[in-house]
Amino acid sequence: MTDSNAGAAANKDFYDVEKNAGMVLKLFNAYYRDHNHAGKLYDDTPSFFMFKPGVLEGKEIATRGSEKLLLDDCIQRAKERNGYISVSKHRNPKLGYYWLELSVMPFMMGDAVGKENKGEFFYILTKFIDFTKQNPKIYGDLTAEIESDKDIAVMLNGISKMASRLSTSLELYPESMLVAYNPKWPVTEVQKLLHSLKDNDQDWCEMFFEYMKYVMGKKS
Repeated sequence: MTDSNAGAAANKDFYDVEKNAGMVLKLFNAYYRDHNHAGKLYDDTPSFFMFKPGVLEGKEIATRGSEKLLLDDCIQRAKERNGYISVSKHRNPKLGYYWLELSVMPFMMGDAVGKENKGEFFYILTKFIDFTKQNPKIYGDLTAEIESDKDIAVMLNGISKMASRLSTSLELYPESMLVAYNPKWPVTEVQKLLHSLKDNDQDWCEMFFEYMKYVMGKKS
């Protein structure tokens, strides 16, 4: 097997939540216990993958208190939603070391939105926009003025582009493992969406929050 084929096979196993427990433990022991953040182990690790929280549960991985709290929090939150822990790998090209960012999956309405999960958030937002287009009598159609108002068109296009960040992950995992939302969009779910838009500083969020209030206000 060539090096490239070996790397592809390793990545395939990393992506499989039924097979990647041993690989995850090896990676996390190097990162959190040995504090080794460089080398072939990281070179061969994919940029994004997920694993079951049970892989870490009950194991003493982290030696630093803050990192132990982080792992314990991820394990508990992932278990509560019957979900997974996701790992995003980043590299500092000047210093040559890697660092890992962890998130709990699937992303749900009400979760805090940050740089690691904004693709998931905007993906769900596009689902709500599509819902209003198909069911304008409920909340109003958020796309109704897209042809006549260039600002709205630009905003919706920007939201769509940020949602497309999830496209690579969707090639690896089904939608249900990445995001969780109610496709019928009851009022409680929409309220969570409005709250998430209001309370984060990602691009377009504040503007879209005001636009949603405007459209839904007209509908009322």
